[in-house]
Amino acid sequence: MSPDEELKSDGTIITQIDETAATEPKRAYILFLSGPLVGKLHLLEEGDTVIGRGTEATIAINDNRISRRHVQIRLQGETALIEDMGSTNGTFVNGHRVQQQKLCDGDKIQVSSSTIFKFALQDKTENIFHKELYRMAIVDPVTNVYNKRYFLERLKEEFSLARRGKQPLALVMIDIDHFKLVNDTHGHLAGDLVLQQVAALLKEMVRQEDLLARYGGEEFAVLLRGTSEDKAMTLAERMRATTAAAPFRFEQQNISVTISLGIAAMEPDRDYTDPTQFIKAADECLYYSKEHGRNRATSTRTKDI
Repeated sequence: MSPDEELKSDGTIITQIDETAATEPKRAYILFLSGPLVGKLHLLEEGDTVIGRGTEATIAINDNRISRRHVQIRLQGETALIEDMGSTNGTFVNGHRVQQQKLCDGDKIQVSSSTIFKFALQDKTENIFHKELYRMAIVDPVTNVYNKRYFLERLKEEFSLARRGKQPLALVMIDIDHFKLVNDTHGHLAGDLVLQQVAALLKEMVRQEDLLARYGGEEFAVLLRGTSEDKAMTLAERMRATTAAAPFRFEQQNISVTISLGIAAMEPDRDYTDPTQFIKAADECLYYSKEHGRNRATSTRTKDI
């Protein structure tokens, strides 16, 4: 019996709740999701915490894309206020540039194309640490969709299940057109915001049982359970049209964004021996789309016509 339990004469156990633990105040943390300090968990102290490249910063980061005194977080009790300190490249909270803003539990802060951290308000350190370490292992920090490693693991499983059960399985490979030009013209932070917005658009169009992942720099992959090539092509065309029509803006400037797509599917007349061959088939269709004008979707069937 634990110290918090009391045994009555009739054998009933009464559990006493520790009021001190129940009313324990929440603590504020930042967890680095990417960049030189990836995986580091920092407890914020009452008052000001300065984050930057300079040695005088409270948290110094060896990242030449951030300013010496880039951003400040002011903590008062459970209230945290973030303020950009006149940085060169700006401070972004959940994809939006801010000068000053109150932080909420779960907010994601980006100060360069490589350094991203998350604000958390928790009563126990281990809660956020273990949960976020697992999340960091499977989720891409920039786009907030699954990463390539997790995608490849799931692809092996889904490929085997589809082959054994003779069920359709479709794969869509997606690449953002002229992405290097976006980075060169508007900067890497603008490129990251384009990645985030494209990922958000794609996420809205896939089902809960589907798997969307960032496959490479500007490339995404979507795995569609129980989906024929024709249905995958219909979805791919909707993704293409929606992206082309969506407004993309950075620092009051419009950015034109389109995507190219390649589709392959496991069907009775399209059998693949392993996941690598399956990916290669979708990739070849993607390259066909890129070589034939971009902003288009190509399936294995349409490519062969």
